[in-house]
Amino acid sequence: MRLKANLQLMKEMNLATVLHLIHREGRLTRAELTKRTGFSPATVSALVEELIGSGYVQEVGEKPSAGAGRKAISLQIDKNGGCVAGVALGKAEMVCTVLNLYGEPVAEYRTPYRPNDEPLAQQVQAAIKSCMQRVETVNPARLKGIGVSVPGIVDENGKTVLFSSTLRLAQLKLGEAVEAGFPGVPVRIVNDANAAAFAEHYSGAGKDKESLIYFTIHEGVGAGIIVRSQVHSGFRGGAGELGHLVVDPQGERCNCGQRGCLETVLTRPYILADCQRKAVEQGVKAPGDFEELLVRYERGEPWLEPIFERILHETLRMIAVSVSLASPEVVVLAGWLNRSAKLTSRLREALDASPFPLRFTSDRVLTAKYGEQAALRGAATLMLHDLFRAPDLGGPGGYSNGEK
Repeated sequence: MRLKANLQLMKEMNLATVLHLIHREGRLTRAELTKRTGFSPATVSALVEELIGSGYVQEVGEKPSAGAGRKAISLQIDKNGGCVAGVALGKAEMVCTVLNLYGEPVAEYRTPYRPNDEPLAQQVQAAIKSCMQRVETVNPARLKGIGVSVPGIVDENGKTVLFSSTLRLAQLKLGEAVEAGFPGVPVRIVNDANAAAFAEHYSGAGKDKESLIYFTIHEGVGAGIIVRSQVHSGFRGGAGELGHLVVDPQGERCNCGQRGCLETVLTRPYILADCQRKAVEQGVKAPGDFEELLVRYERGEPWLEPIFERILHETLRMIAVSVSLASPEVVVLAGWLNRSAKLTSRLREALDASPFPLRFTSDRVLTAKYGEQAALRGAATLMLHDLFRAPDLGGPGGYSNGEK
């Protein structure tokens, strides 16, 4: 039995090796795969036939070559040979997307929800099934993975929501519950900032950067960390949880129960409420919404300067401390700050002037590509990454052919 199990594991690793190479290189022939892997031609041929049969790989014609003789057949990933689903859980809306094997969105579905109206897993399952019904190019039976992004702390195994103040959940085994509705399909739960960070690393502003820190400032504040092209979630998934660090013990009451959390200084609802109070105190017209507030700040209304000076100070400190601790290649900034040219310009000037031990210049601060779609896209692309990554076998070169 042990020999049989070892042979099956070896075969799965070899399949993963071949699939990873074809995905990474775009197109390869069987001969090129034989050379790259060190597998025998017969082994490569058997592995390729299995990948073709499972829908992952397709033949795409003859590869040009010098001289006469039979032309080699090129292989590439069949983009419609499978798909992955991503789900993003917000405060009141759930968004689902389906990506083909090229990472291209082929369907999207949005629905309002309330986490505690019925079991959350059932709501997630229903959203995925509704989204899959909108897919026209991929066989729904070829769903290869499901990623779910959650605003909260997720365990390092990607199965349990340990705590979410936004969704008012704790110790919810969401991964296993969602898997029950999709037998045989792997499900991964991921913190929303980590998912967004991976999306920006995989194909966004930080593409090709091995390390980055992604800061998001929307209704909450969080950070996602990429180290050596992998999400760094930390012990029990707690890395990047910045929003509830207390910066003013006498400040506003946060929804977590503490006073003066970073979120009470940097997020839109608290900023708008603070500005509306101060407008009344100073006898000026109160801004009706956050968009009006930003316009008036850009215009230079003096009474807003102290408020935004504090926002600038706390944002700068958040970035500076994180950069000093982790020293990433780049920082990716997402959220409402990107809509204020005045504030982002001042932030870059302040970063350039900051006395970092190793100079961190503002050209290493990038604007996020995916905006509010980042967590959704990241949840799905994490599953693509798992699907196509090389097996971690150790040893030089990263590959082991498993053949005697």
